[in-house]
Order: sequence, then C-alpha cells, then structure tokens
Amino acid sequence: MGLLAAATPASAGANRIVSMNLCTDQIALLLVGPERIASVSWLGADPAESALADMAKGIPINHGLAEEVIAAKPDLILTGLYTTGFAKAMLRRLNYRVVEVDSPNTIAGIDGILRTLGEAVGEPERAEALLADMKARLNAAGTAAAAENFHGSAIVYDANGYTVGRPGLADDVMTLLGLTNKAPDLGIAAYGQVPIESMLAARPDYIVHLLYRPGEASLANAAMNHPAIRHAMRARPPLTIQGRLLTCGTPLVADAAEQLLGALRAARP
Repeated sequence: MGLLAAATPASAGANRIVSMNLCTDQIALLLVGPERIASVSWLGADPAESALADMAKGIPINHGLAEEVIAAKPDLILTGLYTTGFAKAMLRRLNYRVVEVDSPNTIAGIDGILRTLGEAVGEPERAEALLADMKARLNAAGTAAAAENFHGSAIVYDANGYTVGRPGLADDVMTLLGLTNKAPDLGIAAYGQVPIESMLAARPDYIVHLLYRPGEASLANAAMNHPAIRHAMRARPPLTIQGRLLTCGTPLVADAAEQLLGALRAARP
C-alpha cells in the first residue's frame, strides 16, 4: 500500500499539522513531535489504541469532522484512506492541503508511507533515520531469534476467534522470529475467524495474544482463559504483546518484534 492522493505537491515547513487518522497520528508524532501538530484524532489520544498517546497529551483532538479541522487552522492535513470521505472532499474544495495514505499491512510497505509523509511534513531525513532504526532493530531481533533457535508454529487468537493471516504485520513479525503462522493453513487471508476447535486441532506450538486494554475485563483478554486453551497449551503460556503496536504500519513494529522475542524467551522451558 502507498500514497493514494495528495492535493498539492509536498513542501517543507508545515507547522500546524492536523491528523484525522490513528495511523497518521502516530507517524506525524514520530516525524515532527507534538509541537507542530495542531490536532490528532481521538483514537490517537487514547492510550489503549495508540502507543504514542503520551506524546499526544495536550494536543486538541478531532473526530474526523471538517468543522473541527478548519477550526485548527491547519497548513497540512493528514488522513487515511477510510477517513470520512465527506470531510476530505470538503477540505479539498476549500483548498486545504490534504495528503491521504493507506496504512501498510506489511513491514516492507512501511518504507513508502514513512518517506511520503516525511516529505509532506518537510522531514525526509527524520523519516530515513526512523526507517534505519526500525530496520536495525528488526534485524537484531531476527538474528537473536535465529541464534537462540526459536522455531515452531504460532497463531494469533483473540476474542470471537479472530486471527491474523497473510499479508499482515503480525505474520511478518512471527516469520522474522522463526515462527510459522498457522492461520493461512486454516483458510485465513489477512484477517478472519477460526472456531476454537479448528485452531486447537491445528496444534500450534504457540498462541499469540495481542493484548488490548490490559487490566480491563474484555472478551479479548478473557479468550486466553478458555479451559480448552489452557489445557492444550499448558506447557506454554500465550505469547503476549501489545496489540496497539501492530494496528498501523509504523516503525513501532520493531517494538512488537522485541516484545515477541521477549515473550518467546520467557516461554522457553
């Protein structure tokens, strides 16, 4: 996935950036910090949804409404593919500079998005530095996993049987660390549901739990306590990582890889 549309050519020096999408919220914060951001989406300020919510503290939020964006007096608007189409169309008609991107669902796709937004906000060197750091950390995690001989099969399994197939960021991270994703074998493409019986019949060596709102009662967090899962996986606890790190294609995928590596180490007998 890459840049879908830009209202005008990129130029440096945007100082009042409005982001209307969780994924562009996080990339903007990584690229320019909070000082040049006039507004982020309400999801970008929610610590359960965004790993960078602390950076967004104090920044006004928006709910994807054109009126909110206009009130922020932006010189650049960042949106996602599925951000409200009516608002985007109105902002373009009013000659605001709008850059629209689709969040990548693979690690390889992060390069193009980060470079595109780095050019848009006038920070191409910062984008390259973020990419270099991400790749170095991913390479280190993959090298460590190989050296420690981690291997086997794994599957993401969450509330209502939802799992992640291929292509997908979770699949890329598992593959990087030497794990084979079982979801494609069960007919799952990028995302889908699998009955618990089918999942356990596939005999994964590991179950990956994408933690969501830790400490709060939820179906997603309760899924790992199902008696059948506890019985089948009694020798190996679930590999738990923060789900918010894989919601969007950003350099935060390196954090997810490091967390999964740590979980593999902790699960080793």
